[in-house]
Amino acid sequence: MAQELDRRECGTGEHSLVVARYAELTARQLDLPEEVVQDLRLAGLLHDVGKSGVADAIVSKPAGLTDDEWMAMRYHPELGAALLNDAGLDEIREWILCHHERPDGQGYPRGLRADDIPLEARILAVADSYEAMTNDRPYRRAIGRWRAREELRRNAGTQFDATVVEAFLRAVERDQPAAA
Repeated sequence: MAQELDRRECGTGEHSLVVARYAELTARQLDLPEEVVQDLRLAGLLHDVGKSGVADAIVSKPAGLTDDEWMAMRYHPELGAALLNDAGLDEIREWILCHHERPDGQGYPRGLRADDIPLEARILAVADSYEAMTNDRPYRRAIGRWRAREELRRNAGTQFDATVVEAFLRAVERDQPAAA
């Protein structure tokens, strides 16, 4: 299901698989327990499941979104959490709900700040953003790994959790040394 959603949005079935891998690498870098690592991997696969409730014309639009379209897209974490309501995945459900929250409180859907955001959701946010920046989308070209890493560093502490960014960068540099 995640791969079909990825094809719908990005033209490939890879986004969620890569986000899951990045989340796993980061969790291991942070020495989180194995059960959390595996749950984070699953959350990475499912993080965009709420986009199944957003119109195709919005999800795959090859241009910028209007304000109304952006509001519909911003609802996908809540839709994803609702879809997982009865799946017995309460923690994962919460992480998916919060994966667009920001340490500076400017995220959505709740406007949570810093440590009010589950660590696992902060990990998903970095993994999701990096994957999105380093791959083409219908509405823009990829910015490349080096620029994406600089973007994460520049926004550490505001858009992204600084500790997670540093752990992510160490993990990715170890996993992809030729691209470092």
